[in-house]
Amino acid sequence: MELTKKDLTISQPLSSIYLLYGKHTYLIQLLTKKITDQAVPEAERDFNLSVYDMETNAVQTAVEDANTLPFMGDKRVVVLENPVFLTNQQKKLSVEHDEKTLMHYLESPSPDTVLIITASFEKLDKRKKLVKQLQNTANVLEMNKITDQLMFDILKDISDGYDTTYTKEAHDQLTSIVGSDMEMLVSEVKKLALYCDGQQPITPDVVSQLTPRSLEQNVFELVDRVMSKDLKAAYQILDDMFKQKQEPIRLLALIARQFRLAFQVSLYLPTGYSQQQIAQKLSVHPYAIKVASNQSRRFNSELLTRALDLCTETDYRMKKGLVDKHLGLELCIHQLASLQSRKA
Repeated sequence: MELTKKDLTISQPLSSIYLLYGKHTYLIQLLTKKITDQAVPEAERDFNLSVYDMETNAVQTAVEDANTLPFMGDKRVVVLENPVFLTNQQKKLSVEHDEKTLMHYLESPSPDTVLIITASFEKLDKRKKLVKQLQNTANVLEMNKITDQLMFDILKDISDGYDTTYTKEAHDQLTSIVGSDMEMLVSEVKKLALYCDGQQPITPDVVSQLTPRSLEQNVFELVDRVMSKDLKAAYQILDDMFKQKQEPIRLLALIARQFRLAFQVSLYLPTGYSQQQIAQKLSVHPYAIKVASNQSRRFNSELLTRALDLCTETDYRMKKGLVDKHLGLELCIHQLASLQSRKA
């Protein structure tokens, strides 16, 4: 289930227990701050805000704190970070957790405390009694999937804080370069907003000038150049990635993934699926589908199949030591470009 702006709205009255989990750490931190801001005024936080790392602090210590009355205030906030015991990870910790203490607390939480459990894990172990109890008693918010619109809204709010306009066109350009990692996007938007300093909006040109290209973006462009038979530009991109010490076998896997994505898109588009629907089905960013859609118009499904076969054969030869890895990838690029000349 994808998050929307409504999901990031903290309503009153506050819940006694929140469980925030998922891979989008920035969103977990954002919600934790929103809850804390509503529960405890900043002037009271030295007395009524406690944060416990479950890798170094015992859960029973945090529960004891949660059962303590607020000092000179109405509410106390207790945050539990890194609760590995909610997952199936086997990690040796420096402390022993008495999980029954937390179970008892969940059955009868303090009305004066807001307990926030933040778990930056994509999955929790739903077979565990403690996780089941949390699902029944806590306000649970999963931070794994985020809509592009919500991503844009969050970044626009950040840019607005610098009195700088963040345009949708700039957002599309930025996500095409950085991807969907919220922490990286937030960092880049802050940098771009400081550069523009309210004197100009953040535009695609500004993004292109100031944002370093990701490996994924370089692969997008490399495949584009190959499909256009622009071997000079393709080899330049490849050479730049070699200079960055990128492993040839990894690069080949990313190139094959892009051809595979274009092939999948070429099958979905004729059946009436929109790019947004395809992105949801394949669990990839909408921009990646947009790129793949354009690429699938250059290579038909037959050529894309040949390209994937060629990538598989090259991968085999490189891993078996039948060809030098760097030379093998260069030859593969040349052969992929040659497929286009036989498109008829």
